[in-house]
Amino acid sequence: MACRVCNQKRETGDVIKCDLCGQWHYKDAPCKTLSDINNEEYLYALRDRLISKTERQFFEAIQPAVPEGFRVFPQVNLASFIDRTDNFRYRNELFRNVDFLITDSEFAPKIVVEINDQTHLEHDRRERDEKVSKICEEAGIPVIRLWTSYGVQSDYIQKRISEQIAVLPVKRIHHFNPSKESPASEVRAENVPVSEKPKKGCYIATAVYGSYDCPEVRVLRRYRDQKLSSTAFGRAFIRLYYATSPTLVKLFGRAKWFGAFWQKILNRFVERLKTEGFGDGEYEDT
Repeated sequence: MACRVCNQKRETGDVIKCDLCGQWHYKDAPCKTLSDINNEEYLYALRDRLISKTERQFFEAIQPAVPEGFRVFPQVNLASFIDRTDNFRYRNELFRNVDFLITDSEFAPKIVVEINDQTHLEHDRRERDEKVSKICEEAGIPVIRLWTSYGVQSDYIQKRISEQIAVLPVKRIHHFNPSKESPASEVRAENVPVSEKPKKGCYIATAVYGSYDCPEVRVLRRYRDQKLSSTAFGRAFIRLYYATSPTLVKLFGRAKWFGAFWQKILNRFVERLKTEGFGDGEYEDT
């Protein structure tokens, strides 16, 4: 029955063999693309491009920012430049890609560059980023994080890369126990400075401004550590904030109204704190 119906449609001209795509379809239907046809026939298909449009913009800024002889590679798997030393058969934690890897002229890995957008403020992405950072710190390769919310600032990117290259090699930080089958709880080496302890987080402000280390968030972190934490009421507020803000950011952090609402409030508060002497320079949590 189906063949007879199809033949009738062919005879009436409702179904044609298209001269453009070479496929049979209704005469008014759009042609199937090569990608559509391939995806129907095969389990695997090529992606359109290796990196996104945003990543390409950063790539084009990073390439001229590295010294002569250094190289930049996009979308590199951790397992391509980091090994586990205990020969454990499962290495799933290394099956993650970093956005860019900078090597020297001998292809020795030197710096990882990650491009972060607002999705990196979500709980799952934050956990993934922290895991990658710890693996890289233990292996002895620094990670530079660039936030899309600041745009592609070539001078800033060149400054960050130049400063990082100037202090290579970096000191390794002991996070994992090689005697265990899976990474253990964080274990610090005795010679690691106290300033390298994990950051406390500033969830709403980071979601609003796009970076934990931006000038506005530094002002708020100083206020938290130098004033709020010095009183019983302030410490209670800090505990309440850290108990509720992660959930708020997870639920609403990507909504435009959320950012606009809090930015208006925080901008005024930050300006007031600056007049009270809380600066926006480099800052380590206390």
